[in-house]
Amino acid sequence: MHNIFSVLTGFDATVCFAAFSWGVRGHFRSTGAMPLGMKLTSGLSLALFAGFLWNLVQGLGTVWFGSIVLFTASLAVFAAAIIASRRTPPTLAYDSDSPNFLLNHGPYRYVRHPFYLAYVLFWFGTAIAVHSLAGWVAPVLMTALYIDAASREERKFASSELASAYAAYRARAGMFWPRPLALLAAG
Repeated sequence: MHNIFSVLTGFDATVCFAAFSWGVRGHFRSTGAMPLGMKLTSGLSLALFAGFLWNLVQGLGTVWFGSIVLFTASLAVFAAAIIASRRTPPTLAYDSDSPNFLLNHGPYRYVRHPFYLAYVLFWFGTAIAVHSLAGWVAPVLMTALYIDAASREERKFASSELASAYAAYRARAGMFWPRPLALLAAG
């Protein structure tokens, strides 16, 4: 029975990772070659995902079902962000573009970086699934990278023609987590 749960967990995680990988090539746009920061993020993600799968073979943690919940939530947020941005896809992380549009519908209404939220949920799911100290390396490293990438994107908005609109948006939508009080006030 334990093996079935491991396979189910690995399958759910692989579906998420495959969707994210598709997004890099099939959804996001770039103003040129893939930025170095994005190449490094992708390479590190692949290595950490392989490490997760190796740890998964060693055995599941006792709260493995929590990882299924996080993987499912991650995929749902990712899909909602894809749908919301399909007409105007954002650029890849670390791209040097100057923003010329602001997404503020779908999950963007609540968080400024729903793709990063999806990725953070995923990596925390991997840590919960394997329930080992080594499993927490991935969410810590990747969350730090996503905070760096999001901060860079926010600086691009702050120096663009969209600066005032983005400042208002930033006041009501959280970076990765919704701001309930701001949403109620805007309500």
